[in-house]
Amino acid sequence: MQDIIVIGSILSALGVIIATAVKVYKFIRKWEKWVEETSEHSLDNYLSIKRLTIMSHEMPLSERIAAGEKYIKYGGNGEVKHKYEELLNHLPKENF
Repeated sequence: MQDIIVIGSILSALGVIIATAVKVYKFIRKWEKWVEETSEHSLDNYLSIKRLTIMSHEMPLSERIAAGEKYIKYGGNGEVKHKYEELLNHLPKENF
């Protein structure tokens, strides 16, 4: 009788430990997913700000080019990249 109680206690304790471990694992996975999504959204926002800076005619050319360098560095591409390259072509003309 005593052995059955000990075995039952051990199994109950193992059940609680396993259930707690599963909950902790799920929490960590949700946390990692949230961090990844937040990081992705931050990068999207950063690139959007750089994109607006590059395309804004009111901004000084030097700031537009600096924003373009960062935009390209972080994976920006497409029409904005072409605009940045166009701005680079205008830079030497304005320096002389």
